Amino acid sequence: MNKILEVKHVSASYTTQGNAFAREKVQIVLHDVSFDLYEGEALGLVGESGSGKTTVARAILGFLPRYEGEIIHHSKRPQLIFQDPYTSLNPARTVGWILEEPLKVYGKFDAPERRRRIIEMLENVGLSEEYMSRRPSELSGGQRQRVSIAAALIVRPRLVIADEPVSALDVTIQAQILQLLDEMREKYGLSYLFISHDMNVVYQLCDRVIVMKKGVIVEDAPIDDIFDHPQHPYTRELVEASR
Repeated sequence: MNKILEVKHVSASYTTQGNAFAREKVQIVLHDVSFDLYEGEALGLVGESGSGKTTVARAILGFLPRYEGEIIHHSKRPQLIFQDPYTSLNPARTVGWILEEPLKVYGKFDAPERRRRIIEMLENVGLSEEYMSRRPSELSGGQRQRVSIAAALIVRPRLVIADEPVSALDVTIQAQILQLLDEMREKYGLSYLFISHDMNVVYQLCDRVIVMKKGVIVEDAPIDDIFDHPQHPYTRELVEASR
């Protein structure tokens, strides 16, 4: 398989300000993080809060201003599916506007073609054309996350980063959204970096899992190996907690 992303020896830290009684402290957020992501792969990035998962995503997306190491993209800039569909969509705008804006920025399509693509993408995520005129406040949580997925895919990226995309949804809706993500991967040949703290959710979507603890990768293995034969004590804790 061809690589779509290479993360090489990435480290990052931040400094807390000192005062008259204490010196500045350097807090390491990432330490020598390296992994590859392949075309068509769904790679899970798992760990507790503060493990460095979101910092990795920020570095990949270009949102982290300073880090050591190298990140090599073999596709155009990846798109992001946010954690919370209640806050990630502009409440003052319609669904049609939200989906059209990335196409306008892309600048390649005229108005009729933009509308055609919007309708097609809505249908792909299980929503009809009538949703174009609705605002986020008129949608359920699951419908909002479908719009968020449509907004990420409307410019046809090859790599999508999903940061806890189902954690704000109830279990039934989670299963529907995970199935949708899997269908979109098949339809568009997507690669996913899927960030989560929930091993059960990761098991439903991902081919391979990276486990992080305190900014360090402690295990990287196929999903079945992670569940059947976890090697690191922290991975075993996560697997046992999911059962």
